[in-house]
Amino acid sequence: MAEITFIPDSQIPEASEGKVREFEQLLGARLPDDYRNYLLRHNGEMPCKTDYWMPGEKNWIESVAEMYALIPADHPQSLNQFIIEDYGVPSGWLPIANSGYGDFTVISLLEEDQGAIYYLFHEEHGYDPTERDRGVYRLASNFNVWINSLQELSKNGQS
Repeated sequence: MAEITFIPDSQIPEASEGKVREFEQLLGARLPDDYRNYLLRHNGEMPCKTDYWMPGEKNWIESVAEMYALIPADHPQSLNQFIIEDYGVPSGWLPIANSGYGDFTVISLLEEDQGAIYYLFHEEHGYDPTERDRGVYRLASNFNVWINSLQELSKNGQS
C-alpha cells in the first residue's frame, strides 16, 4: 500500500519540535511518535483520501472533514482548544480530526492503548467524559495504520 499524501495548506504554519514539546507539556503527555511525525511534517494538512468504513457497520462510510493542528487556540482547527475547553472527550484521548457532523476522531494517550485511534459518534456517546464504550468505535491500532487506510469511496461504497 502506498503511503498517503497530504494537501498542503499555506494558512497553517509548520510545527517545530519546540512547539510539539510545548504542546506535550501543556497536555501532560507525550504524543505517540507517528502522530508527532505527522504534526512535524504536515501539521493539520488534510490527507488526499478521507473516507473509511466504520468497523462492524455494513453501510456506514465516514469521512475526515478537518484535521487539527498546532496553531493558536482561538482557531477552530487548533489542538490547543482541547486543553483549554472541556468538550466532554474522556481523559487520555485527544481529538485529532472531526467529521464535520459533530463527531471526533481521537488518539489515545493512555498507557494501555497508546496511539490507538477511535471515533466518537456524538449521537451515541453524547460527549460524556466518563463514557469509554457507548458510541466509540476503534478504527486502528495507531495513527499511521489509520491514516494510510483512508480511501476515496464513491456514494455506492466503491473505491
